[in-house]
Amino acid sequence: MTDEVLNKIYYCMERLVVFEGIDEVLEHIVKTAASLTQADAASMRLFDIKSGVLEIKAGVGLSSAFMIQEPLALGEGIVGKVVENCKAYTCSNVRKDPDCCNKDLTAQEGINSIISVPLKNREKAIGSLSVYRRSQQEFSDAEMLLMSIFAAQAVEAVEKTNQLEQLRRQATHDSLTEIYNRRFLLTRIEEELKRAKRYNHHLSIIFIDLDDFKKFNDCHGHLLGDKLLKDISSLIKKELRQNDFLGRMGGEEFIIVTPETDKKGAMMLSRKLLDLIWHNEFLGKQGGVTGISFSAGISSFPDDDQLAQELIRIADETMYQVKTNGKNGVQGAGQSTQGT
Repeated sequence: MTDEVLNKIYYCMERLVVFEGIDEVLEHIVKTAASLTQADAASMRLFDIKSGVLEIKAGVGLSSAFMIQEPLALGEGIVGKVVENCKAYTCSNVRKDPDCCNKDLTAQEGINSIISVPLKNREKAIGSLSVYRRSQQEFSDAEMLLMSIFAAQAVEAVEKTNQLEQLRRQATHDSLTEIYNRRFLLTRIEEELKRAKRYNHHLSIIFIDLDDFKKFNDCHGHLLGDKLLKDISSLIKKELRQNDFLGRMGGEEFIIVTPETDKKGAMMLSRKLLDLIWHNEFLGKQGGVTGISFSAGISSFPDDDQLAQELIRIADETMYQVKTNGKNGVQGAGQSTQGT
């Protein structure tokens, strides 16, 4: 392998630092792989830990039909075996290989020769990087070695980019519930309040505190308590509009911000959520648990105040009035409590 080729790999990897997100990094990797091996096309699959399958994440020189094909299970097809066994594969007529699980699509693409190498870190393969030729010209041993070297560098770049994105997300999102953390939530409230003032719109803040959360933790344990917080956050998020947002103030306290919504609208949303959570079955120590409730206080701009911190304080104090009056209810600032 010439110094020129090695220098090209070094240059390509050095270029990765200029990209912002993972999608740009993956696109650069597949384009570089195709260029290094003089291939007609290239693709990358990565293992998705949630779904447990290998999904195509980037490609070049391939049709949309190829790019949206079904994910592969570990050990399924050529690429599935490459990842499962952490072993590279090459062939000059891939359609004749019995492990090729999508021969029709491969034929439509005109693919014949292939190299597929595992994207392997120190512990395991996290995916695969494949290059294709439409001719039956075999990839050489040198090109196989080149792909293996490049793949080792590529997987490091993928993991570093993922780590950076996780760090960026941690700066704005709560690690447990994956909603806005307190600091970023307050920033977003300030931004939305400025917009409400500029366009003379309503804005409402719903301050939620789960009822008897300590009792749930004592009964079911802290792990299931954490799961309860995460599940309730997910349940609430599904009911919000696109411009609404949710954040965790800490512990079992949450804030929902509803731009362009007055107190009446926020009250309707709160009562809907209260009913939804009350009837939802959450995981407990001995099985399903229902009857989870919260207390909520609502404040609104411009009715209650002009400042973000004051609106939060008013909503918080109103929520505590609900707690004092028996919990499991919603109250707007200056209004009476409404329960289930």
